Parts: sequence; structure tokens; C-alpha cells
Amino acid sequence: MARSESGTFTTSDGVNLQYLTAGAGPPLVILPGWSQSAALFQRQLDDLSDRCRCLVLDPRGHGESAKPDYGYRVSRLAMDLRELLQALDLQDVILLGHSAGCAVIWNYLDLFGEAGLSGLVLCDQMIARIRRPEWSEAECRLYGAEASGDEVLAQAELIGSKEGPAKTGEFLASMFTESFSEADLVQVIQESLKFPRPYAAELLLSVSAADYRDLLPRILLPTLCIGGEASHLGPEVMPWIAEQIPRGQVEMIAADAGGSHFMYLENPETFNSVVRDFVNQLTEGK
Repeated sequence: MARSESGTFTTSDGVNLQYLTAGAGPPLVILPGWSQSAALFQRQLDDLSDRCRCLVLDPRGHGESAKPDYGYRVSRLAMDLRELLQALDLQDVILLGHSAGCAVIWNYLDLFGEAGLSGLVLCDQMIARIRRPEWSEAECRLYGAEASGDEVLAQAELIGSKEGPAKTGEFLASMFTESFSEADLVQVIQESLKFPRPYAAELLLSVSAADYRDLLPRILLPTLCIGGEASHLGPEVMPWIAEQIPRGQVEMIAADAGGSHFMYLENPETFNSVVRDFVNQLTEGK
């Protein structure tokens, strides 16, 4: 097991953010999804740190990072990422985003471009969540657009209410296969609830409102898209995203192999192997 260390830096708007890091080599910066924490990526720190300098960020409000009463927008999280890379003087970075972490990456690319990056790993995130009336059912399945605007608003209201912790547990539990242990699920929920629910509701709205379809053809970096066949997104989203990216490729993890939305927790061996192979592709000859 790798010995991970924690570090901190302060953003330009005065927020102290924590990250976990281990290993040496090409920098692999991991961005957790909505309400996830760096602590949940310990297996990635353990298994990939012999090949990479792994770093997992606790986004503002999440995990052990500070929890200010401002800044819970994807654009601010993208700026936090930029300031992290600048603070640590990281170059040739591989960004790995899980779920809403992908939205942070897309926003980062939109604002700051690809300079200093060498590749992307995008793991199980819809490209647009809110359905539009002009989209067909087939298009909605490709985009992952599974909710109306009113449904998203109602969900955020519930998450931010006094019932938020219990509803968060139900929401997260629905994203795992039945084989995931109860004890591990409890840890995921406990880590999620470190993010205060009213702030979580604000970030949920920000993530849900965006549509990044126009960005995909302009991504020129080598990009690995990872999906789970048992994910609530359905099996079509990540292959479609990979097809839109000029240098995109896709890996789908089977339903009977822990291929849920949280495949990095349910099947870390396969997940980490796929990521390692991609890192090796990027670094051959360097």
C-alpha cells in the first residue's frame, strides 16, 4: 500500500483546499464527483502511485477542505483546479474526472484550454442532464438527459432540506450494484455528508444545468472514456462521448464486474488497470 500524504493550498478567493498525494512520475490529478471525497480514491493512490504522481483533490466544501458559504459553481471549481496546478507547478498533467469531476474538466478546458495537459480520463458523466423538448428519446439516451428542469429543482430542494442526509443516502445507494458491501456503502455516504447539504444542492444545480456537447469535438487531447454497463446513465453515453472527441477511446466495465456508476470503488482492479494502460500509452517514448 502506498503511503499517501496530505497537502493544502489556498485559492485566490481565500479557501483552503486539501489534497492527497502519493508516488512519482507523470502527474495524474483526480477530481471526485459531486459529494465525493479524496479519501474514497485510496485504491487509486495505492495501485497507480508506482506509475504516476497521483493527486486527489477534495473540492471546496468536500471532504477535509474548507467549507465556505460561497463558490459552489462548476466554473469556480474549474478555477480551483487551475490554481492547484499552478500552486504545485504541474506540467503534462493527466486529468481524471469521475461523474461531476468531468464537468469540472469540461469547464476548465472551455475557460483555460489544454496547455499543460497531456491527456484526459472521463468517467461516467452525462454531457447534458436536463431534457429539451426538441430532443428525441434516442438523443436523450446518448446525452444522459434523464430529468426535466422541474425535477432537478425539486431534487436540489430536497437535498438542501432537513431530509437531505437521508435522501442523499438513498440517492447514492441506487448507484451501486447489489454486490457492493453495506459497510463500504456506509463509508461512501459518510464521506458524502461531509459536504453540507445546502451547498451540495447549489453545486447539484450548477452541474445539472450545463450542456457541453459543443465542446467535445474541440478536445484535441488523447481522451479515455470509462463507463459502466450497469450505470444509471445507461450504456450509450460514454461511447457516444468518446465518438465526439477526435482522439477519444472508450472502455466499458461489464455489469457483472462491478460496472456501476462507482466502478472505481466496485472494481478498482479493472478500473486501475484501464487507467494504467492509458497512462502507458501517453508516456511511451518519453
